[in-house]
Amino acid sequence: MAYQVVLPVYEGPLDLLLHLIDTNELDIYDIPIAFITGKYMEYLRQAEDIDLNLSGEFVVMAGTLLVIKAKMLLPKRPQDGLGEGEGADPREELVEKLLEYRIYKENAQELKRMETGRTKIYYREVNESLLLSLFPHPNPVEGLTPADLYGSFREILRLMAARSQVITVQKDEASVNDSMLRITQAIDGSAGRVKFTRMMEDCVSLLEAVTMFLALLELLAKGRVRVTQRGVFGEIYIESGQAAQEA
Repeated sequence: MAYQVVLPVYEGPLDLLLHLIDTNELDIYDIPIAFITGKYMEYLRQAEDIDLNLSGEFVVMAGTLLVIKAKMLLPKRPQDGLGEGEGADPREELVEKLLEYRIYKENAQELKRMETGRTKIYYREVNESLLLSLFPHPNPVEGLTPADLYGSFREILRLMAARSQVITVQKDEASVNDSMLRITQAIDGSAGRVKFTRMMEDCVSLLEAVTMFLALLELLAKGRVRVTQRGVFGEIYIESGQAAQEA
């Protein structure tokens, strides 16, 4: 009975190194390079014995590990500003690559887990026609009659007609001086006095009435007219100021 050896397949040399570090519970920041190199070379020999084809990257990494191992065994030369044995660590570049690869590997495993979880979710097919029949859209004009529509149409026509109407505003030419002249002429033509209400009734607009009132105040201020009233709420008369002085 033949003895068969089955080796796990790794995606690359960094994947193999991470597996060896995690399996042997090694510190990735202080890798025992002689030990890890021995484990790595042992895997390559087993792969060669069972005729497992490995990519050239595994061979390149083997050479890199041997170079680092040799540097670790050689005495370190003192550098400027550093004491003896304090030179750069030859494992530093390898550690950086391993840490970066671990991040990508963990992210890939998380994406793979999410993909596996999504494959277990099944969606029910939606029958849109059936849903629309169960929940029909409300009719916004339900219950309206042709008479209601006709009434709304007439109201719209009325609003449109009112909007199109043009209102012409005529300029009022009344002035205080003209109103003063009208008051004095009315007094002269009415035996020296005239009713205040008569002067206001002749005004055809609000602006003309205000102008007439201002003209009366101006005549009073100049002493050309005076106003009299014989009782409370009685008629107010406008008299000539000269006539009042002679009386």
